[in-house]
Parts: sequence; C-alpha cells; structure tokens
Amino acid sequence: MAVGDVHGDLLQTWRILMACGVLKEGENGEAVWCGGDTILVQCGDILDRGDHEIAIVVLLRELHHQAVEQGGAVYILNGNHESLNVCGDFRYVTAGAFIESSVCAGYDMVDVDGSWEGHLRSRVALFRPGGPVARELAHNHTVLVINDTVFVHGGLVPEHVEYGLEKLNQDVTDWMLGRPDSSGHLCGVPELATGGQTSVMWNRAYSREYYPSLQDRLRACLLLEDTLKRVGCKRLVVGHTPQTRGINGECGGKVWRVDTGLSRGVLGGVVEALEILPPAAQAGEIAVRIIKEI
Repeated sequence: MAVGDVHGDLLQTWRILMACGVLKEGENGEAVWCGGDTILVQCGDILDRGDHEIAIVVLLRELHHQAVEQGGAVYILNGNHESLNVCGDFRYVTAGAFIESSVCAGYDMVDVDGSWEGHLRSRVALFRPGGPVARELAHNHTVLVINDTVFVHGGLVPEHVEYGLEKLNQDVTDWMLGRPDSSGHLCGVPELATGGQTSVMWNRAYSREYYPSLQDRLRACLLLEDTLKRVGCKRLVVGHTPQTRGINGECGGKVWRVDTGLSRGVLGGVVEALEILPPAAQAGEIAVRIIKEI
C-alpha cells in the first residue's frame, strides 16, 4: 500500500490511513494498527506546509512497531522537504510547526517567550545533521524495493541505479546522522540523492500529468523502461508532484504517481492510496488498484 506526500497535515494523514484499512482508533483515542501483514509505504514529504510534522513521524513509527508484531510494516521515504530541513532551509515551515519543534525540543512557551528566534534555535537543533529529528529521519529509505515494485519520492534514472541503490540510502543516512567522511569532515549533502533537480528526491522525469508532446512522453517511458530493467522491477511509485486528477499511472502502468496534494497546506486533494497486490495474487496484468475514502 502506497500513500503520497502528507506535508504536516495530521488529520488528512489519519484519514488516508483509515481509508487504507490499517488504522483504527482505540478505546482511549490512541492509534491502533489493524492492517495485519500489510506493508505501507509513505513516499516522503511529511515535513513543511503543515503544523504537525513531528506528530506524523511519531504516529507512523508507532504504527510500524505495532505492524511488525502482525507481520506487516510501515516504511517512510525521505523526500526533498526532509532534505531541505536537514540542510537548514526552513522557508516552507509553518508557524505551528516551529512551535511544535520548540515543544519537541523540551521548551514550554514561557521558555521561548513567544520569540521566533527561540523557535528557530529549536528547529535548528532538532534538524541539523546529527540532531534528534535528523537521526530519526536517517532511518528512512531514499530508494525502497519491495517485491517487483521500486519506491522513491521523486524519480529514478539509470545514473542512480548505476551508482547503487544501497549506496544512495547509506549516503543519506550518513549525512543525516552527522557522520564524518574518510577525511574526518562531516559528510556533505549527497548529490545524487538530493543535490539538484535530477536527484532522486527532486526528479520529476515521470511526474507530468500531461506531457507537452507524444515525443516527450515516449522519451520518459523509454527512460523508465531502461531504469526498471536495471533494477529488476515491474513498476515505479513516486510522490513529489501533486496530481490534480488523483493517483494515476503512465507508461502502461510502469509508473504510478501517488501525490494527490492531500495536505490542506497544498491542495487539500483527494484521499487516495495505491494498493499493490503481491506477485502471487496478481491476476494477469491487474497488479494495482486505487483505494478511495468511502
């Protein structure tokens, strides 16, 4: 089961998880995993544009612990907004999220005295490489392969595959943990993972809802086919680019775009998830279906 960007919107996150059939409310209002052996992949961009980013990370981590006990799992991908915050770029952080950071850092409102400088100091301390939240994000994948499906936040191209998927994941982990490189300096921003518009977290090669021309669409599909062949997978699932018509596929179902702009800080888009059937349950070419809120 794959869900797209949630951007700090706890209510919408709760709604999509309930629509997926993996979350129910306990007797005391607590989150309870009810998905059995379902594997849920959240495709990145939990941070920015909403007030409850850390709360969503805590929710998904708690659900993962519960899911593992039932044979399931909850995986989170790092997206470009996770990398922006570890870089100290807070331009998309809401006022509420700054306050949440201060509370998470252990301050009450008297301690920070309503000072945005205080909130900023809290945010920097939490998200800098080696900071508590950065260390938590370091557990996330940048590229995740499950059965015959590969998941990334933005896009994947042959250059990334040739570099090595596990190396991409490890580079991001080392950077977020604040580990030193071979020269003893802190690891820098991993360029192929999140360094620019062609990196895994920023790439939009397959995200256009409407390509300018058939030639552009063909080029994208050929690039995707080459990439999938190198990875040994049948399909790619991406977030990153809000889809105004909801979850949709392209290139004969070889790429699925799951960012519906769900957060009210983005589009307040449709509550949809992508269910991917395990290989043994796939009937013919029907391998996925779109789950909608009832």
